[in-house]
Amino acid sequence: MPWMEKLFESLLEMMPLPDGLEILPASQIPAPRAGLAFVKDENPRPLLPVEPVTKYHEATLLINKRITTDGWYQDVRHLRFHFEDPVTWNPGDIAVLHPHTHPDDVQALLERFGWIGRADVPIRLSRTSTTGHAIPSHVLDHPTTLREIFTSVLDISCVPRKAFFEWLVHFTSDSLEKEKFEEFTSISEEGQDDLYQYTHRVRRTILEVLQDFRHVSIPLEYIFDVFPLIRARQFSIASSSRYPMVPLHPTTNSSSSQQDKDETDPVQNGQLSDGKKEKEGVYLDLCVAIVTYRTKLKAPRRGLCTTWLSNLNPPLLDLSSPFPTNQETNGDTNEKQSPETNNPLRIRVGIRRGALRLPPRPKPPQSSLKGDVIAGVQIETSNEKENNACTPVICIGPGTGVAPMRAIIQERITRDETDNTLYFGCRSSSQDYHYAREWEAHAQAGDLTFSVAFSRDQPEGERKVYVQDLIERDSARIWELVGKRNAWVYISGASNKMPAAVKAAIRQAAITEGGLSESEADTYVGKMEWEGRLFEECWS
Repeated sequence: MPWMEKLFESLLEMMPLPDGLEILPASQIPAPRAGLAFVKDENPRPLLPVEPVTKYHEATLLINKRITTDGWYQDVRHLRFHFEDPVTWNPGDIAVLHPHTHPDDVQALLERFGWIGRADVPIRLSRTSTTGHAIPSHVLDHPTTLREIFTSVLDISCVPRKAFFEWLVHFTSDSLEKEKFEEFTSISEEGQDDLYQYTHRVRRTILEVLQDFRHVSIPLEYIFDVFPLIRARQFSIASSSRYPMVPLHPTTNSSSSQQDKDETDPVQNGQLSDGKKEKEGVYLDLCVAIVTYRTKLKAPRRGLCTTWLSNLNPPLLDLSSPFPTNQETNGDTNEKQSPETNNPLRIRVGIRRGALRLPPRPKPPQSSLKGDVIAGVQIETSNEKENNACTPVICIGPGTGVAPMRAIIQERITRDETDNTLYFGCRSSSQDYHYAREWEAHAQAGDLTFSVAFSRDQPEGERKVYVQDLIERDSARIWELVGKRNAWVYISGASNKMPAAVKAAIRQAAITEGGLSESEADTYVGKMEWEGRLFEECWS
């Protein structure tokens, strides 16, 4: 783009480089940031990545169960981890996981560059340059292997950026490939459009690019320059650390028989199916949608982390003793664990503080009570009961957005705060109604009021129903909770039209039920957000 070239020229005129520095020509290869040395007399160790402001704990994966029906377009998993340590977290906190690349993809890359013979030989890395992105410290601390590096450190499954092709210009021996890379990395509009069409539009991965351009040969010492790092993935925790372990109801259809439930649910009311007590410790649940979709490419596109999670196959549950052999598949997974395997599946799980906050707890009763004394007994006044009442919460979480809402509801129940409302949304009552029996059980116990929008269950020709429609329908109750009782509202889910539509429904309740003007209603909802009474956690 000509304007960018003129901008750089003007910047150099205004702010010349210091003496002794010059702009390197594009044809010159920068020095590598890492040095690699093979060390056959050392034992490699697993690499343990870390994220800032994150506390890590070793957990055992107990459950990896599909909770949407077989054949449904989306595979949603309920995962349960067990910590032996007294780990705690708050509703809205984040679980941090470090995914691994699928072994088949790692093998394909090693074969592509002829590194199979050295893939499992121990190596030590050293930092040779301070320019560019820093090499993770955990990679420098211990001996490792090429296979481990491409499994847990360097990403070959993401869509490459422009910088990736800028390196490939230096490492191809073919003139046509070099010309194509230079076209991808040019600042021309045509070059940028070609790069978008080749990579981002079809979500082509780094591994697939390297398989397309067969004349590229990357020197080992440059792998930390060429390949990006695998990013940690964050998931909203779907349970409270203070809530006792609850049974998992894997089917979504609430009409399933009790016999079917007993056969598929390994944990019933805090006990195993054989009557043994659950293992002591803390349990963390996740509700995760497995990312898979199609583009114009033949192979389906898959998310790195969710593919890794979907293939984790824990042994059959027996939480009261050392883990038994895996006699049957626990979850709809692609990898089967050997029947001889007797080891628990351990994973490092990081926990990071989230932004969500619960309403302050009710104030304890005052030592000097007001009211009438009858026969030596203090009678509470209505004002005191008001002061001790908990603040209502309204949770709106369609799809996997229900994860943090489940944590909120469980936490509130442990605090004996039962004025909880949930609006859940999904497509079908029989296909993807997550945690249906759990909501029903909470409602029967008087701990929850809930409504569900099944957007695809309406008769043909009728308008689809979403969570915002339920809120609009319940406008009188919504304003009673929000406008008169200062309820806190939580919204979680995909950042499409839903969050804005939910806030619009609350605004409308303020107008129709609260008598506010449109501008006053806008101000009121904005004030709720500013005060923290309306919290939104959405993703694209």
